[in-house]
Amino acid sequence: MSEEATQKPSEALDKATPTNTLDERHSVSETQQKPAETQLSLDDLLDKHLAGPEFETANHKGVDYNSVLEGLPSDAKKLIQNLRSDYQRKTKGLSDQRKELELREHSLLTDSGDRLRKAMELPDDIDLYNPDGLKKYIEAKAAEQLNSLLEPARKKLAHDTRLEQVRRFQAEHPDIENYKDEIGTLIKEKSMSIEDAYFNIKGHEYKSALEKKNTEIDSYRKAAKEAGFKVSVGTPTSKAKPKFNSAYEAYEWMKTQGKT
Repeated sequence: MSEEATQKPSEALDKATPTNTLDERHSVSETQQKPAETQLSLDDLLDKHLAGPEFETANHKGVDYNSVLEGLPSDAKKLIQNLRSDYQRKTKGLSDQRKELELREHSLLTDSGDRLRKAMELPDDIDLYNPDGLKKYIEAKAAEQLNSLLEPARKKLAHDTRLEQVRRFQAEHPDIENYKDEIGTLIKEKSMSIEDAYFNIKGHEYKSALEKKNTEIDSYRKAAKEAGFKVSVGTPTSKAKPKFNSAYEAYEWMKTQGKT
């Protein structure tokens, strides 16, 4: 009997097994079945190590973004859209946090003012030798100090709030730029607010336009009357006037004669 025929079944199985062990085959199988990453956030992108000369420069110039984006494959466009969505979520989150902090700051600075002013009030007959009186005196001085520290922040808040109000008013009334010199004069001479100065100028402008319109209407009526649209009896004492088909024609003729 040959040597191959006398081999044990286990030995023959070992020779028939590939060089990779069972553990190695299992690892390869897991690697092949692992799904590719489908989500990429801005944070992930910053952490990625990207090789190539393009990534060695902070800001590239002269790139035609429109043509580059149009020429990207579908997967690249989807990746960019995911990054845009991630950026929008982050900026919205930051905007919401900023608004919340601003509301808290506004509440702190406005609400605390009344409380501090109340705490700073001391009765005329306070007894500093009395424990309660001494405690109230110390609390009043502490409130006074805190109020003094918060005053610059209150002024800045008032300034920023007023600036936002003016910007909103300018956006709602874009023609305000046409009256900036007149508005500046009213603010200096009469201490008007920007809003009051604007409406004051617009009011005078409207009044002037209305007076001009009324004057023109009066002239129109006068021209129509002199043109004979009012029935009269007797011999005309003035030079005969041409005939008109309408009062407006009479008005236009009177204008040419310098009678309006």
